Amino acid sequence: RMLMRMKVLQIGGGLGLVLPATQLLGPSGAHSAAELGALAGLSCGIMAFASTCSWYCERLVQELRVLDGHRLRISTLTMWGHRKDREFELSACEPTYGLGGPEAAEAANAMVPLHVGGTTFLLITHPLNLVQPHALRRLLCGLPPVPEVQTPLVGHSDAAALPAADASAKRAEREDHTHT
Repeated sequence: RMLMRMKVLQIGGGLGLVLPATQLLGPSGAHSAAELGALAGLSCGIMAFASTCSWYCERLVQELRVLDGHRLRISTLTMWGHRKDREFELSACEPTYGLGGPEAAEAANAMVPLHVGGTTFLLITHPLNLVQPHALRRLLCGLPPVPEVQTPLVGHSDAAALPAADASAKRAEREDHTHT
């Protein structure tokens, strides 16, 4: 949230430069076409930056949770730092990887796309973010995630649920090793 609020301040500061820039360019009020073009370019650049920040903010997944075994809740933040929850049927989730899982190069990516209901979301796959990595991997491969505990797949959970999630991840990792 702090980063998003800093971006809002950055955009506000950029727009705040437009008025002083008009005063510096010519106190008489008559501006040349080049001066007006520079002001328009500055304003359009700031607005393009703002819309890009807004687009990314609303697609960066803060929490991903399976509800009732057949729905997926994706929580993102708006540019203003407000939580935005969206719910989808699990059937609307398109596989990111094949059934074999990600290739070695793909597995090293810090950001992974999640295609749901015609929208592409971005998942940060840093180990500190992942609560149930095995369930998330199944979801990204197009399989039902089968979470063992009611904690998010991505995001932060209650401290009491973390040992259970760690145990399920270790159990899933042992199962993966026994099948190979």
